[in-house]
Amino acid sequence: MSNLTQDEAHNLSLFLGNITEHTELEALALITREGLRLAFSCIPEYNVDPDLFSSLSAVVMQSGQDSIESLGFNNLLEVVLRGGDAFIILSSAGRFFLMGASRKIEDLGKIVTVFRYYAQEISKRYPMT
Repeated sequence: MSNLTQDEAHNLSLFLGNITEHTELEALALITREGLRLAFSCIPEYNVDPDLFSSLSAVVMQSGQDSIESLGFNNLLEVVLRGGDAFIILSSAGRFFLMGASRKIEDLGKIVTVFRYYAQEISKRYPMT
């Protein structure tokens, strides 16, 4: 993982493992604010280019941040993109953000809760610099 010590990378991988243990995501990524993929996993049927997906996710997060700042708000926590049969959640996690995707719409509430918890934990250990 880019610019991380071995211990930091290991700790982040534990967080990601916990997220997958508590959810049934079809894709999960840890991405830098610049859109670089640090970790990515998905089920075999999920046909997506992880680098493209990571960079597009960073664009969405930056657009969300710009939007809330233009309204006078700050500290974007998450963006949820929901289609008719799938969703993507992007959660701010300190120096990084988490991305999760699933076609199980009924799991959206649970996944948002799990992401909020782990994004906050990651933020505590890896704050914005």
